[in-house]
Amino acid sequence: MRDPRDVPGYLAPVRQALTAPILMGGAPRSYAILNGTLAAIVAFAGAIVPGLVIGIAGHILGVLLARRDPDAVEVLQRAMRIPNRLED
Repeated sequence: MRDPRDVPGYLAPVRQALTAPILMGGAPRSYAILNGTLAAIVAFAGAIVPGLVIGIAGHILGVLLARRDPDAVEVLQRAMRIPNRLED
């Protein structure tokens, strides 16, 4: 079998923006929006300090998760939708 790099026209330039995950402040976008919304709800409910702690701790967790695997949140969302098939 031939190497794909030897076939003319087989390779095409792809911009990095099309392949890289969308991050907000280093955390996955959907996770950052959910975390920020939860922290704002807690903070506006009257508990400003716990809201800030939840927001900062959640964002740090999201950044650490994204450094390990940028698609981890999407994989977790997909796994939560799949029903358990091995139950009796």
